[in-house]
Amino acid sequence: MTGDVETGAEQRNRAELADLLRREIDSGKYPVGTKLPSYRQLAEMFGAAPNTVGEAVRTLAAEGRVRVKPNAGAVVAVPHPKTPEQQLQEARAGLVEVRERLRSVRRDVDALDSRVADLIAGLPAD
Repeated sequence: MTGDVETGAEQRNRAELADLLRREIDSGKYPVGTKLPSYRQLAEMFGAAPNTVGEAVRTLAAEGRVRVKPNAGAVVAVPHPKTPEQQLQEARAGLVEVRERLRSVRRDVDALDSRVADLIAGLPAD
């Protein structure tokens, strides 16, 4: 990064790292009260620059997911209750996923029904 100008790749990397860490926290890999690995260790784990990792961790701190203690690192914080908007967004995403799975099952059932109809049509008449 040169001066105050941040490239799209650097923004994306920070956002991607924040998302990866968010998922690891949400999955329980880092429970509440657990200290995250050092920025240098996270940088090695994710193949990123330590400064980029620091930005990602600060993003999580701004969300309230971690507390950053000077000279002590980042600790996973107690999650805040979700806002109604976040709950609605998650519900919408879940419903879209279920709808897509339902459509897939319907296609499978239709294909099986067609196959059964073909097999019945191929049987000798009574």
